[in-house]
Amino acid sequence: MKITPEAREKLREFLEDYGEGGFVRVARLVTGGGCCAKLSLGVSLDEDRHEEEDLLFTIDGLPVVIEKSLHAAIPEVEIAFDEERGIVVA
Repeated sequence: MKITPEAREKLREFLEDYGEGGFVRVARLVTGGGCCAKLSLGVSLDEDRHEEEDLLFTIDGLPVVIEKSLHAAIPEVEIAFDEERGIVVA
């Protein structure tokens, strides 16, 4: 898993505002509903980690959590910053 320099700075700012014990979570996100639901990858801030299900990494000083099954499926994730879309996972 990699984090671009631009994304790292933005995520640090977000974590400072989030407070003590927070981390970056890479997760599956479901948007829409019913037959139009879409599955994508995204980033959120979280503070609840499930040790049996999640992996915790420290990447460039940032705590990052991802579900074990998701990491097995997509081990080469890159977190980047896009001027129009914000933080993105590729």
